Amino acid sequence: MGNHVTSKIVGIGEVTLTTQNGNKLVLKEVRHVPEIRLNLISVGKLDDAGMNNQFGDGKWKLSRGSMIVARGKKEGSLYCMQGKIYKG
Repeated sequence: MGNHVTSKIVGIGEVTLTTQNGNKLVLKEVRHVPEIRLNLISVGKLDDAGMNNQFGDGKWKLSRGSMIVARGKKEGSLYCMQGKIYKG
């Protein structure tokens, strides 16, 4: 982590989120680290999954082809999105 402290990964799996605009976002190989208070998403992993990330003017847009999957905004130095765990 950024503070040079290590934390234990207690599980690896798949998580499906429902984004603020109602789309589903499947995240694979998610690491569960209970000590981290925020949920962080790797832009590199999204890119590997064929997603397109666009950043600018304090906004973030995630798309696949012509479909906008999620949107977010910059808060401090992080881009944040709202979403919920999909239980289906």
